[in-house]
Amino acid sequence: MYDGPIIDTHHHIWIVKNYPWLTAAPSPKIFGSSYELLRHDYLVNDLIKDFGGNNIVKSVHEQAHYNPPDHIGETKWLQSIADQNSYPNGIVGYADISASDIACVLDGHIKYPNFRGIRQVVAWHPSKPEWQIVDRPDYCLSKKFHLGLEQLEIRGLHFELQGFPNQFNFFSKLITSHQSLRFCLVHGGLLVGDDEVNFDEWRRGIEMLSQFKNLYVKCSGLNVLNWTNNPRSLEAITRQYNAIIDMFGAERCFFGSNFPVEKIKISYDTVIKLCKLALIERTESEVRAFFHDSADDFYRLT
Repeated sequence: MYDGPIIDTHHHIWIVKNYPWLTAAPSPKIFGSSYELLRHDYLVNDLIKDFGGNNIVKSVHEQAHYNPPDHIGETKWLQSIADQNSYPNGIVGYADISASDIACVLDGHIKYPNFRGIRQVVAWHPSKPEWQIVDRPDYCLSKKFHLGLEQLEIRGLHFELQGFPNQFNFFSKLITSHQSLRFCLVHGGLLVGDDEVNFDEWRRGIEMLSQFKNLYVKCSGLNVLNWTNNPRSLEAITRQYNAIIDMFGAERCFFGSNFPVEKIKISYDTVIKLCKLALIERTESEVRAFFHDSADDFYRLT
């Protein structure tokens, strides 16, 4: 199996007092309703301990819904952590893309050298209120949202797009309107189930999106939608990740752990092992691209 360097493009660290969703009474989230494990400080040394001996050479921190009025505060804090440690090497922050002050917020973020882009979750699924993060499935197609993405483009930033297969038609329209802006589809396109019906819907949608050369896919969050008591199987992960690489090419796919959220189900060592086994039939160059080179290029980490 692959034993080369790995870049983890999707993890979090936090001091819980700065994250209201962690201090509030537990309620159903996209990853389920049982998450006591997460309701504690998770600092950079905890992350490095979880990295273990897996040769994680660089990492990217994904915004984790910091104190809502202070979006830039998370980036400022993370940069201070990076300045004193080896991680994170890249920072994906939050901004309300539709807000009238989007340009000002982005200018605040880009003062910090490790800042690379924005994630604003626009996920909306018809069957579960817990999976309705915005108020309608086509939220991303508003005029204000388009204008906000233009501000990202002006500054050479990228946008991390998180939503469900039922929204992929809207994502296609969005990307069509911004073909010089780089997008990243988070958590492998949020496959909602490993049964044939859900897999086929996801596969058809993501195949449509694969035509856009400015769209990349982050293969992260193996169990982010898994509300069962058991982790997803190697067979299910193998089928999903190989389908993504077949459609996008390994040069537009990269690995992310989604730690510590994934820790609810499995260890970091197991995440790495499953992903390596899932790609066991791919070429050496494809696996190297998936675990390191594609992320290094997309996040401009070198």
